[in-house]
Amino acid sequence: MIFSNCRGLITLIGLSAVMTVTLATTPVEAQRRRPRDPQTPSPTPPGPQTPPPTPGTPPTVPGAPGTPPAGAKKPGDLKDYKTVITPEAKSDKGVFIVHKIEDKYYFEIPADTLGKAMVWTTEIAQLPAGFGYPGTAVGDKVVRFSRRGNKIYLRSISYDLRAGDGDDALKYGIESASVEPIIAVFDVETEGEKKAAVIDVTRYFTSDPAEFSVKGAIGGVGVDPTRSYIERMKSFPNNIEVVSNLTMPLGPPSFNPFSRAPQRPAGVSSATVSVHYSLALLPEKPMMGRLFDSRVGYFTEGFQDFGSAENRVVNREYITRYRLEKKDPTAEVSEPVKPIVYYIAREVPTKWRKWIKAGIEQWQPAFEKAGFKNAIIAKEAPSVKDDPNWDPEDARYSVVRWAPQAVENAMGPHLADPRSGEILSAHIIVWHDVLKLAEQWYFVQCANLDPRAKTLPLPEDLLGELLQYIVAHEVGHTIGLRHNHKASSSFTTAQLRDKAFTEQWGDEASIMDYGRFNYVAQPGDGARLVPKLGPYDFFAIEWGYKGLPAYKTSLAEKPELDKLASQQVTNAMLRFGGEDSNAQVDPTVQTEDLGSDPIEATTLGLKNINAIAQMLIPATTKYGENYENLADIYNQLLGQRIRELLHVVKLVGGVTQTDFHAGRG
Repeated sequence: MIFSNCRGLITLIGLSAVMTVTLATTPVEAQRRRPRDPQTPSPTPPGPQTPPPTPGTPPTVPGAPGTPPAGAKKPGDLKDYKTVITPEAKSDKGVFIVHKIEDKYYFEIPADTLGKAMVWTTEIAQLPAGFGYPGTAVGDKVVRFSRRGNKIYLRSISYDLRAGDGDDALKYGIESASVEPIIAVFDVETEGEKKAAVIDVTRYFTSDPAEFSVKGAIGGVGVDPTRSYIERMKSFPNNIEVVSNLTMPLGPPSFNPFSRAPQRPAGVSSATVSVHYSLALLPEKPMMGRLFDSRVGYFTEGFQDFGSAENRVVNREYITRYRLEKKDPTAEVSEPVKPIVYYIAREVPTKWRKWIKAGIEQWQPAFEKAGFKNAIIAKEAPSVKDDPNWDPEDARYSVVRWAPQAVENAMGPHLADPRSGEILSAHIIVWHDVLKLAEQWYFVQCANLDPRAKTLPLPEDLLGELLQYIVAHEVGHTIGLRHNHKASSSFTTAQLRDKAFTEQWGDEASIMDYGRFNYVAQPGDGARLVPKLGPYDFFAIEWGYKGLPAYKTSLAEKPELDKLASQQVTNAMLRFGGEDSNAQVDPTVQTEDLGSDPIEATTLGLKNINAIAQMLIPATTKYGENYENLADIYNQLLGQRIRELLHVVKLVGGVTQTDFHAGRG
């Protein structure tokens, strides 16, 4: 960004019986569960089962009084397909067939899809003003649908425990030691072609299910079913997208004076939120994962390895990254078999599209250093006329969306395969008022340095450059990179004032920092003011994406990657400092800062602030208008001054951390 209760299963085994009982488990216990593959077949034989007569009761005689007529349906029997999926049904074919009949929705699940792993993600797509940010991720979980008789079970899958390089006995032991929790059960209403199970999912998607609940994010205490409904449901070749409008009564309000998120308005007793559920098939064959290294900032998927040669359970993590493979494995630089493609959605204003495209493709040189040409490209979404079936919600596409809301932010989440860390898709959200925020920040930091910024509003070409920077930062998140707040302390004050140096590297060693704009430069320096990809970004992409085909396992390639990461010992520009606990005391890991010397950087920054203060009234006021814009910019200028002074405060009692591994420095 620019700024369970779970349920488990326990199997009781006696001398002559096996019984499965559903128990409540703690979230920690649920996370340690492992899937059982392949899917356990049902012991119930197909077809209707006739219970034995009660002792002392005469057998039923066909045709006798009180006896159901021959061929009559019994409770639990399947209904005729056409009585459930009526001619009025609107059907959408994809990974499942989705049927809509009036206000009811049905899944028709092909038999060959049962048992396949799917990742289920939940986000709040829209919500009332004051309740938080649209697009807020609630969580994700890997699930599978399985069938037992005329019931469909939705089971939770965990990949937290793995056998690693262990033998088959160890793998069997891990699988046998756990049972996949059942999180929902559906009656099979009828069957389609090839025994496809048809289930009614209407109630489930309008009940805020516990495993995917959003009520905690808005302070809800339940769902009012009379004011909740499914907005839409679409099925694609690899995924299903569902949007539900849920109305929730609210609990007592809470207030956090330190939060930058919108605060819930007073006097509101309920809220309606639009919740987006996505179910996407995981790849048939997982990509080989790359093991995380604390010296390089990537998002990760963690697990416990029981097959380690270290004679103990080892906690491991795979970094999240796209699957890139060379078309020509023998070439030093090759185009990928499947490039990373970002679509610019149809709703993005036309005048900003070229800047968004530039922000996406700004990463191309970094991927070239990793051995891939044209690895990341931007395309405009096809028009409705050219492709009426194209949909930004389709999980096969990575998309940049434009949200016409008064939110000063942008966000770049991605969806990854927990087995390997492979990024499956990403959606960058740019809210309209992030332009307002960028304009205000640039003015209070650089108005004394850039003639174009001496009056507001900023010209379109300058605002486009700022938008390009914002998008490039969010793209970095979607390709796996975390914030690197150490990067802004990598350059000296002299380098920040050097035109040639800043034209090459910008004003910070990574665009993934929160360094913002070059407020250290002085009038006449001619230094670059807007961040661009820095040396750390090239290094991080090379470390994460460079192909090492000589190594067939994640552990085997680790020594080669260690050599690459150890360049940090002699090159401070390649070092990483994230948002962990060490960042609280390390003066080289700060946000909104620049330069290796906070005292000198702040001294120069305050000179610019004093000059900009003299520009406030002529830059923000026009004859006959009120002072609303002046007040906004004045508050931003005060905030900038406070932030710069706080960078110096952290020197007092601060502890600088250097993450060198054993034998590396």
